[in-house]
Order: sequence, then structure tokens, then C-alpha cells
Amino acid sequence: MGIECQEATPVWLENLFQGVGNLVIPLGFIGELGFRYLEPDNPANTTQRWLLAVYLIPHELAGGKHDGSSVVAGFSLSITEVSKLFNVSSVVWNVPRAYTDGLAGPEVWLEGVYDSGHGCFPVQLHIYSDPPKDEKPSVVLNTHTNTLTQK
Repeated sequence: MGIECQEATPVWLENLFQGVGNLVIPLGFIGELGFRYLEPDNPANTTQRWLLAVYLIPHELAGGKHDGSSVVAGFSLSITEVSKLFNVSSVVWNVPRAYTDGLAGPEVWLEGVYDSGHGCFPVQLHIYSDPPKDEKPSVVLNTHTNTLTQK
């Protein structure tokens, strides 16, 4: 699934992603929540739904023996709580052994309809444990001072 992100993200979609982000519980330092999507009418999208992907953006370590390394924190996420964000009709835990595109790692896949209050949108939400391979770190964590700087 080659999911891309558009320049002008619809407000309802930002709200849904924010809702997911609010449910992420860090298991260590956690960076920002990243997302990508394909609209239903995009020729690369065969689902006829909004195809959504969320993941943690990696951060870079500065100082110490792992200086310059790009890492992604562990996290916990209640699928029960995520399923309350929209009318979920299907939940799948997917652990492929090989990947064909930039998104990698096990994923939880929820399908259903999101009611924004201004319209209903069919969605297929993929929550990945790892970011796409082309996702660059957004912040640098200094391991000596435990401070953050934007990259």
C-alpha cells in the first residue's frame, strides 16, 4: 500500500489523526505522530475508502554511543478506545513477513465510517508499529541533557 500525504489535509482527517494521537501511550521518549493518506478517488487506491496510515515519526539521538542513530519509541495503544473514534466494522491484526512499499512493521487495521459532524467518510485506518522507510527524524534528543531540538 503506497500511501502518500497531500498538502491540504481535510480538517475532519486532522481531527481523526489527533484523536488517535491522543490515545498513544509512550513506552519511553515519543516523537510526533506521522500520517499519510489516499483519497478514495486516487487511482492508486482500490478500496473506495479513505486509506489512512498513522505511525510514530523517528527521532535522532545526539550524544553517547548511539549518536546520530534514528530510533522509534515503543508505545501502547488501546484498540478499544481507537474503535470509539468511528463506527468500526472490522479490526485486523496484520503481521506480513515481507513488505512491498515504504510502510513496514506489524499493523492494526480498522475499517468503518467516520462521522465528522459535517459528513460521513468511509475509512480504512492502518496503525503501524514502524514509520515508512523514507520518514526522516523530526526532532533530536540529546542523551546527555535530555533536551529536544527540532531537526
